Amino acid sequence: MGPVHWIDHVHALTSMRRRLFAGGFGDAAHIASRVSDAWLATPPQPIAVSWAGPPRIAGSLTVRDGTFSSPVAELPGAARIAHVRELLPRARRPAADQPMYVVLAASGQEGFASRTRLLRPMVESTGIGAILLENPFYGLRRPPWQQGTALRTVGDLVLMNMGMLQEGRSLLAWLAATGHTQLGITGFSMGAAQAALVAARWPEPLAVAVCCAGVSSAPAFTRDLLSRSIDFERLGRGEGGAEVARRKLGEYIAIADVDRHPLPRCPEAAVIVGARYDGYVLARDVERLHELWKGSELRWLPTGHAGALIQHGAALRWAAVEAMARMRRAIAAPRPELRSLSTTEATTAAAKEGAPQGLWSFIERRARRLIEGRTGASRGR
Repeated sequence: MGPVHWIDHVHALTSMRRRLFAGGFGDAAHIASRVSDAWLATPPQPIAVSWAGPPRIAGSLTVRDGTFSSPVAELPGAARIAHVRELLPRARRPAADQPMYVVLAASGQEGFASRTRLLRPMVESTGIGAILLENPFYGLRRPPWQQGTALRTVGDLVLMNMGMLQEGRSLLAWLAATGHTQLGITGFSMGAAQAALVAARWPEPLAVAVCCAGVSSAPAFTRDLLSRSIDFERLGRGEGGAEVARRKLGEYIAIADVDRHPLPRCPEAAVIVGARYDGYVLARDVERLHELWKGSELRWLPTGHAGALIQHGAALRWAAVEAMARMRRAIAAPRPELRSLSTTEATTAAAKEGAPQGLWSFIERRARRLIEGRTGASRGR
């Protein structure tokens, strides 16, 4: 496996109490048979978000929570109602001038609190808004028979992934229908893996910030540290044994492998963040995604999987900000000046680059250098 950060080993030991798939494979075969190219190619189903009330003011933010009916009818009762949280700067812009991200949750990440803490500095300092989606089977969408975040069957995992994909696409379509023209998708770990799949199945240029995910999630469940949370001997009963169960699990998860799907419309608008000492998503798997998405940017954090989220929130936010800037340049969208970053990561970086005119001036100069550098390299060859 190579060097793995000690935080990941500790995290794996503590998370082993969350035993996945104690109920076996469930309806995985039947559910997975629905995930065909034709199904994936269908336009996203329209949704109507119902807000629980007027926006709440929280410092420099406005926050509101809402719901909509999931387009995935196979989800069990409680999971059919999708819950979202919207984070916007207090000084709102017209929709066409308001960049927005749809943010998917990581494995085991329930509720909105941790993602709100992570993204609040970005929204407050740059004005980029976010809609956070609660994953099916988590939090307010957890079925009554499920213990915590431990999915009962492999079929539940396939349904969760179907829900994240289709609900993410529907949220992007809903934002576009309400006038937003600068859209992005992001997430961490499992959320990032599904964000990459949403980008592959979205017909327009999209900002994509993929944080600690690779081409496939199958190794995480079958080979790497997450696999320690699965009792393969138990899963393999009646299936031909532990190794057969491991192989079957990998096949079901591999439906969402990014290299089985089209390239994003604008790979240049993707920023991929990997952790050098990740024990859940190995560095080579992250590199494969970067190689597949020609023109994307790859950057590394000197930590492991858990450390990336715990210690490097600023870098994850900055990846989302830069992905949006790259997308804006790609589509030549109007560029209203955003407020200068007040957070340490932006002001420090901008100062180093000599950017007194604000965040977008700094980002656009940096993006221009990247483009010119690639052009020069191509001419040299």
